[in-house]
Amino acid sequence: MNVTILHGYSASNSGDGLLVDLAIALVQRNFGDDTAISVVASDPESFSYLPHPRFDAPVMAAKGLGRVKQAVFLNQSYAGLADLLKKTDLIVGVGGGYMRSKSAFEHIKLKLGHAKQLETAILSKVPSVYLPQSIGPFHGESSKIVEHYASADAVFVRDNRSSAIFDACENVYRAPDLAVQSLASKILQQPKFTRCASSPATVCVVLRKPPEWSKEKKVAYVANLKLLLQRLKNKSKVVCAVQSAVRGNDDGAFYRELGITEDLLPLKATLAKYQPDLVISVRLHGAIESLLSGVPAYHISYERKGFGAYQDMGVEDWVINGGDIDVDTIINTVYAPNALSGFGKRLTDTCREIEAKTVAMDDIIKGVVR
Repeated sequence: MNVTILHGYSASNSGDGLLVDLAIALVQRNFGDDTAISVVASDPESFSYLPHPRFDAPVMAAKGLGRVKQAVFLNQSYAGLADLLKKTDLIVGVGGGYMRSKSAFEHIKLKLGHAKQLETAILSKVPSVYLPQSIGPFHGESSKIVEHYASADAVFVRDNRSSAIFDACENVYRAPDLAVQSLASKILQQPKFTRCASSPATVCVVLRKPPEWSKEKKVAYVANLKLLLQRLKNKSKVVCAVQSAVRGNDDGAFYRELGITEDLLPLKATLAKYQPDLVISVRLHGAIESLLSGVPAYHISYERKGFGAYQDMGVEDWVINGGDIDVDTIINTVYAPNALSGFGKRLTDTCREIEAKTVAMDDIIKGVVR
């Protein structure tokens, strides 16, 4: 069986790399380890650790004038992908939040990239499955995108706002993020939260720059983060970690804007070296990676996927809106008596329900290619 995975981004962003890894694991779980898998990504070289063929995502993987040329001759640029899909038995779109646009320029990029990949997948007539993701909002005409999703064999969405777009579509299902599903599975295999500290002595913080907000909102966001860091340092040892170092999404550059100039380790290395009692992360997959390591994680989210994930995990009081950070709420939550062990217990209790949803999702996916 041949499976092509579309919409990969870059493993230089550990969250995006994790979603590709989890998509591959899902394919092998359902169709066997001997399944032939091809990965299409905007930074295929970053996935060199994979034992699978990798291909450039049209337009998105090109650079400089090459990208302009591919965008101008768009159908020609996608001819290679269309040929690859002719040899494919199943198309799998990775999970994530890539099908959206916040400005006219972003909408143009979307149409040239991920939306065109989706269209190419649907026009191929190959069975297609899109793994748990957030869809929209869009800054511009989006009926074709919605129509293409409605033509896929199965689409899984990870939040209720995405579900609402497809109210009349029987091929769209609500399911937890793949990282949340992986977390639940691992916790059930080996209990992770049995040694939580009564209060966090060491806190790891994972920060990122704000989105395209107004100047005033960005200033308030930065001020709140600085206040949070100071409040944390008054109570615990604080270490900072980098979750993404990919171009245009460099956490290190944002830390330097905050006046934090020391060399910082990636999150995975930070967890291993400092073994923090708590992680506070502005990146959802930084929070998920921490939970996978058995470390309670508070999430500062400015995207609905974060609220959906924490709701699915039964710990919705441990996520807060990044656009309106209440530092007192964060401090009072994580330093409450036995807050860490209480978080771990609630999360563990929810895992069996998540596992049942994973089984249901797998059954739907296997049914697509019967």
